[in-house]
Amino acid sequence: MEFGRFKEPILYKSFMECTPYHHGDLKNKLIEAGIQLISTDGTAGFSLRKVATSCGVSHAAPYSHFKDLDDFAHSMGELVAQKFMQKLSSSIEGESDSIQAICQLGSAYISFFRDNPQYFQFLFYYSNITIDINNDENDEYPPFALFKKTAFRLFRDLGLPEEAYLNNLLALWSMVHGISSLLTNKHVQYTGDWNKVLTENILMDMGRFKEKDSVKNSMRR
Repeated sequence: MEFGRFKEPILYKSFMECTPYHHGDLKNKLIEAGIQLISTDGTAGFSLRKVATSCGVSHAAPYSHFKDLDDFAHSMGELVAQKFMQKLSSSIEGESDSIQAICQLGSAYISFFRDNPQYFQFLFYYSNITIDINNDENDEYPPFALFKKTAFRLFRDLGLPEEAYLNNLLALWSMVHGISSLLTNKHVQYTGDWNKVLTENILMDMGRFKEKDSVKNSMRR
């Protein structure tokens, strides 16, 4: 990861220090501290030395777990992606109803970043992931691939034409991702239930889809 090429829109100014650790979990403590440092201060001047200092360990300690800064950056992205994917996949495990599945997946998406706002900053502003929406074969980022697969299952169940899949996928993802962006921004205050906002809007959209489909079927008759 080439840190210098990323933008630096700073949302947070609280500094996280490592909690006391056992030797076995130092690697994850360093990774979490690195993510928080980047989310608060951006990538300018970021170093393993700073991460070590925030954890109260020697400057040499990170090199017992990571070869260099690039290896550390890769490990940060990998950890967040694994946690994100686990949260999403567990939310729809065994769910056969496609509308319920997309609602539960969207709620899990929002909840993940509500509980870990530093991950949103890191993942979508500083990591090197690429989400190529136009490339049907591009599944290199598993969380988005799962969202896409779940949405397409819903569209098939609703009887939408395939040419409408992409636009509707963008509408759904914009809603879920937009809410996640808002709730991780400390300058946006809302006392209501973001998950309820999402679910009600998804169900409203599904109602529109069904209404359009009903109109088309009546016209064919």
